[in-house]
Amino acid sequence: MYKKSFGINGQIQFANEHEYYKLIGFLAKSDGSTSLVWEHNEEQGAWGSEGRIQIYRAILPNNVGRLSLSAGVGNIINRLNCNEFVQDIVRNHGFVMGVQQDKENVLETIPDEFKKDFEEGYNA
Repeated sequence: MYKKSFGINGQIQFANEHEYYKLIGFLAKSDGSTSLVWEHNEEQGAWGSEGRIQIYRAILPNNVGRLSLSAGVGNIINRLNCNEFVQDIVRNHGFVMGVQQDKENVLETIPDEFKKDFEEGYNA
């Protein structure tokens, strides 16, 4: 569900709901641009699990919010670490871990007034 800011350190911030739903559309693409992962870092002695969005393309669509990206590894260009946002899109928008998302399942969760924003992100 829309909030202006996600994450303890504000890793994801939106100016408005249009940006939020455009990012949701972009993440629902299932074309290899992104993947959703839950890394169990505590198994390697780190602080704890992290919800991450892995990004495999260099250019992101405009107006999808302010994202605090960190460098990726290998073919991952950037990562977006934000447990709160990953939990939000899984719980409220039908996302699943991995590369493949069910567009129609996600689209059902989008209010009618923001479906155009979703489609803009999806087609970016």
